[in-house]
Amino acid sequence: MKVEMRSLMNELNHYHFRGFAGRSDYPKMAKLIQDISVADDAQIWTTAEDIERDYGHLVNSKPETDMLMVEDGKGDLAAYVRVDWDVDDERRQVFGFPFNLHPTARIPLLYSHLLEWVEKRSREVAAETKAASTSILRAFLRNVEKDAMLQSALEGQGFSPVRFMNRMSRDLNEPIEVPAMPEGLEVRPVPESHYRAVINALDEAFQDHWGHSPIRDADYQAWSSSPVFKPSLWQVAWDGDQIAAGVLNTVDEEVNKQFNIQRGMTDPIFTRRPWRKRGLARTLLMRSLQMFKDMGITEAMLGVDTQNPSGAFALYESCGFKPVMRSVIYEKNITA
Repeated sequence: MKVEMRSLMNELNHYHFRGFAGRSDYPKMAKLIQDISVADDAQIWTTAEDIERDYGHLVNSKPETDMLMVEDGKGDLAAYVRVDWDVDDERRQVFGFPFNLHPTARIPLLYSHLLEWVEKRSREVAAETKAASTSILRAFLRNVEKDAMLQSALEGQGFSPVRFMNRMSRDLNEPIEVPAMPEGLEVRPVPESHYRAVINALDEAFQDHWGHSPIRDADYQAWSSSPVFKPSLWQVAWDGDQIAAGVLNTVDEEVNKQFNIQRGMTDPIFTRRPWRKRGLARTLLMRSLQMFKDMGITEAMLGVDTQNPSGAFALYESCGFKPVMRSVIYEKNITA
């Protein structure tokens, strides 16, 4: 047993642990995320500029104290985690943690070490902030097929699966039938003066969804300054001057370029309570698919909570979407 433990510790000694070094870390972090995306066929692409923009709008996370960086023997960034938190609609302090580990560094001991650090730091922040009486760690397992080791590490550290998600894809070469808009409603462009109002409507509609946390001004500023923020692609239904529903479509040109694809995202999708059960989500979604097809895009994609009580998963399947990736959300109660 002593020999085995010494061997494990020697394995961990191949890595150097340090804090966040500031802007000079952004290119290293971006390269790490890109390497992970390619290895896991995640088809996401993050640049140093993306990270700098996002880190300029952090609210409940201080990189100087809430990040752990891991370098390999060559000095390359092998992993990093960052603790972030928010208070959800159930008045729980929920700690999330972006968890990025290079494929060549995926060893059980390193997974466990990083998760232990995350829990320790989250407990410290919970004690310092006293933001809620209940504290929860929440982890996102992006790809069940690719992240078996992370899944094992989470379960070994006392995390339990609480929600199951799917990434779904729609071939735009398949037929697209666009229903008529419900009587009294219309789709029209969103003027710049109403961008925030649309986000507020989305936020209101999502209060009925599991795990909802309010969209903060910093969240909006980060999104609206992103290259993928393109309100000209939105399909928003209006009832007079009231926002009834919307599909906030995006196209990530950098992802399409890097992976040689033509994809549009039909996500997020929302309908406010007074306008539900009228087929608005289906109509706006099918309008979005037709719009993308007319733009020369060949695939649409979205994410869905498979346990959504509104029946979103069945709706998307009926619109021609098919599951292509399974994800799981894990939680652990760390209330002191």
